[in-house]
Amino acid sequence: MRYYVLNDLERRGTVIRSEGRKSFKYDKERGWVRTGIMSQYQFPESPVYDSYSEITEEEANKLIATM
Repeated sequence: MRYYVLNDLERRGTVIRSEGRKSFKYDKERGWVRTGIMSQYQFPESPVYDSYSEITEEEANKLIATM
């Protein structure tokens, strides 16, 4: 698994977990929810292209704990 944190102004701090082709966004009320959000961060034509950072599982858990 890989973990990411989004850095754009609208979704800053959102934690994403990627399992191959499946992505999940952490929601404090529902837990991990399947999402397709990462696709817009990986297309060069997108205004939020590359506005994310890869983080460790430990870093992801720390961010989640502060939500």
